[in-house]
Amino acid sequence: MHRFPFQQIVEVSGTAIPLAILLIEDDAQRAFLTEMYFQYRALMYKTAMDFFEKGSHEIEDAVSASVERMCRYCHAFQAAECNKRASYVVVLVGNVCRNRLREIKRQRSLCNDGFTTEEMEQLPGEDDVHGTVFDRIYAVDLLNSFDELSARERDLILMRHVDLMDYDEMAALLHMREGAVRTALSRAKKHLEALAGAAKGGTRDGEE
Repeated sequence: MHRFPFQQIVEVSGTAIPLAILLIEDDAQRAFLTEMYFQYRALMYKTAMDFFEKGSHEIEDAVSASVERMCRYCHAFQAAECNKRASYVVVLVGNVCRNRLREIKRQRSLCNDGFTTEEMEQLPGEDDVHGTVFDRIYAVDLLNSFDELSARERDLILMRHVDLMDYDEMAALLHMREGAVRTALSRAKKHLEALAGAAKGGTRDGEE
């Protein structure tokens, strides 16, 4: 797991705060996330330590990546009942850790099969299949149309296709039933595809 700039810890007035939180432009959201971080920081580390050996740099990286995701889904945490936020934090950190363990396993498997580092980086991960639904549309069209989706639609697509969350994890974080998540995600992807198609002058024949 590579540390990106937004995952850095910055000291402000003697207090260490993740840069991802400091970069939030909305004052209310930044204050909420800062409070969330200090309230659940110990729980986040405890959860990560259930997956990695004590002292492993993977623990710190997992917590940092989890904070970044918490920032991404800030409004989902704000909408959650206070007594349920801790369980959502555990779900978030656990998902980050499981994804990292799958990546480590994949890399070790490829190394044992004689692949070079460069060859490994070019191979798709086992979860990349989640993105195949978008293969028929140019990436630039998707990016140009993504902001036109609702906040809920963007969250659904990011959770499933960027953060590679399982449906039950998405349901927990979004306060929805798993079946409802599947239906909503399908509709969100169709909406995005329609928007991207319209941006190019109409959806191409034969595409849904």
